[in-house]
Amino acid sequence: MDRVPDRRLGPAGNARNAVELFGRDVVVEWCEALLRGDAVDDDPRYPDIVWLGGTIGWPAYWSRVWGVRGLLHIGPPMHPEVVLKALRDESWRVRETALKVITRHELDDPERRVIALLEDPHERVRVQTRRALGVPPGDR
Repeated sequence: MDRVPDRRLGPAGNARNAVELFGRDVVVEWCEALLRGDAVDDDPRYPDIVWLGGTIGWPAYWSRVWGVRGLLHIGPPMHPEVVLKALRDESWRVRETALKVITRHELDDPERRVIALLEDPHERVRVQTRRALGVPPGDR
């Protein structure tokens, strides 16, 4: 495996390769730090953001998007609460992808935070909320 990301592999392929190269714990910790806002796109403690499909210098919320997207591809997270808290993120992209992580990795939602997003202002978040709750596509 190359020691540099290959954009042709897309975010999922590069995230999986990052796990092989750096170790799952390191990459999951990095993704969680990005999602919490404790790391940024050019954080010297972690690999190049390109491994998660990112680009240095984009608006700050993109670091959270790349972190949660990384968890989608390599999860489950070590700390599910990080993903559950992301359901309240100001960025709809973060909320939508957090719902995908919850669905794919079957994370528990003991405080029933997911259901509140049925009223989200963004349609893509509402659609993903219904999927997370197991509501058939035509039902509302």
